[in-house]
Amino acid sequence: MACATGSVYVSYAADGVPSYASQRLDPSYRLLIRGENPPQDRGTASRKLARVDQAAGKLQLTPLIDHYARLHQVAPELVAAVVGVESGYNARAVSPKGALGAMQLMPATAARYGVTDAGDAAQNIDAGVRHLRDLLNAHQGNVALALAAYNAGQGAVARHRGRIPPYPETMLY
Repeated sequence: MACATGSVYVSYAADGVPSYASQRLDPSYRLLIRGENPPQDRGTASRKLARVDQAAGKLQLTPLIDHYARLHQVAPELVAAVVGVESGYNARAVSPKGALGAMQLMPATAARYGVTDAGDAAQNIDAGVRHLRDLLNAHQGNVALALAAYNAGQGAVARHRGRIPPYPETMLY
């Protein structure tokens, strides 16, 4: 997954239900996760090259994102956001945990959706969008919980009784 920056604030309602925000909305919000500062050691040429690579990937993947999002009735903007965060529009991305492709499918998830080559952008995005659709259905359309399940796994959301797991990466996601 691409590195996320920004802080997360939390406020608890009287019944103990947390509300999260990227800024302090009122005095009840407390800093939960301090965001990271972007790395400063990359040179200007490296940053420009990374932006060019991401732009080329976005140009290549956007038609697939739009097609499969519409086919599986998921907002194309949501799918594009997942691809941007997960792989930075790199169809050949591989995470340290073994997630593959533009939508960073774990091998078991890829197999569940019939993917034979997770590096194939069309297969990867089709399966990733179907998985996201299934998560949206499982969480009654709650985008935040579906994304938490996409990032941390369905089991993590279940273990936290249908709430966003308190993992920094998942909360920033």
